[in-house]
Amino acid sequence: MKKEKWRWIFLVSIVVVSFLFILSVRTILSPFILAFILAYLLEPVVESLVKRGAGRKSAIAIVFVGILGSIGLLVFFIIPMLYIELSKLTLVLPSTLQTLEQLIQDFRTNFRATGLPNQVVSALDEHLGEGESFLVNWLEEFLDNLPKLLASMSFLVLSPVIAIYLLADWKRLQVGFLRIVPQRKRVAWQRVIQDISHVVRSFIRGNLTVAIIVGILSGVGVKLMGMDYALLIGVICGVFDLIPYFGPLIGAVPAVLLGLIESPFMAIKVAIVILIVQQLEGSIISPKLMGDSVGLHPLWIIFALLAGGEIAGFWGMLFSVPIAAIIRVLIRHIYFWLVSPEIKRES
Repeated sequence: MKKEKWRWIFLVSIVVVSFLFILSVRTILSPFILAFILAYLLEPVVESLVKRGAGRKSAIAIVFVGILGSIGLLVFFIIPMLYIELSKLTLVLPSTLQTLEQLIQDFRTNFRATGLPNQVVSALDEHLGEGESFLVNWLEEFLDNLPKLLASMSFLVLSPVIAIYLLADWKRLQVGFLRIVPQRKRVAWQRVIQDISHVVRSFIRGNLTVAIIVGILSGVGVKLMGMDYALLIGVICGVFDLIPYFGPLIGAVPAVLLGLIESPFMAIKVAIVILIVQQLEGSIISPKLMGDSVGLHPLWIIFALLAGGEIAGFWGMLFSVPIAAIIRVLIRHIYFWLVSPEIKRES
């Protein structure tokens, strides 16, 4: 009993010290976090290649070549094209914002002349004014931060290299983690980890695949409509599609605003393309690729999204569903551990 007590004191101390250390070096953690996510998602691919007869080192080498090919495509083709579109956007942005403000002002003027009661007109006019300020500020901030985000991606090139090292030692890392747990509880912990891994990997892989398809379809669709910022719209729609339910709507706003930069008619065409793509996603793509990957009721997913958004904004919404799925798995296992002695006694 005393040994068990010291084990827990040691573990809690390690967790606290590790947490404080991570806080002190958090600015350099991005490549390592991305590397761990990459290794975590690619481990089943490596295992699948091993089962088909490839050595583990050969399997990791094949995966590494695939990663390098993806990075090459990103660095040499996609990012330069995005910079070109952003450069064009920067040139027309000031005049576009003036046009947008003028359109909103004209709408407010016409609204005041509708003959509604003065109190109703004043209240709605005030809200429209707040909406105008929010829209213009949001668009400026979004376009300001996008180049910074693209520039920071160069820092993450280190991630695939770290991911390869993690993949090479993945089995050893798993064994090392399980050694922390008392031996009599390792089988139960291993079962919990397997259930969590299955849910999280299914959700992330499915969500990423759906988001990439939605991004490609949206970009190609608006390009066929004659839109100049097709790649940027594709990226925006793909990224926001990672958020279930609300993501497509959130991503549609900047996409339609980018269409408005060219003309109101173009904005309508962009909105139609996004609506068609979202209908395809909801009725065909997601059901085929995702299914019920997290096992959560839609109401719980919506609650998790709202709670995540309230706590941590965009990132909270992005990670809220897998976190909710992990909590569900843990609650199910804890419940089983609590009631299993009762089941044994009854039998």
